Amino acid sequence: MGVLTLSQPRIDNLRRFRRNTWRAIALCTALRVADAAFGLNLIEHTEPVAAQEAPACPLSQEIRS
Repeated sequence: MGVLTLSQPRIDNLRRFRRNTWRAIALCTALRVADAAFGLNLIEHTEPVAAQEAPACPLSQEIRS
């Protein structure tokens, strides 16, 4: 028995896990596409980090004054 050899039940469990993972990814993708296409607003949309306004530092305001 080699180091990377798996038993048949273990192989079946891994296969089932992979299949369910891809199904979950497909479901999330379909949900996001439907949300964007139909404007359902099911998913909260956030602005990119670069577009967000950074809070002003109190020390920099004191220096400018």
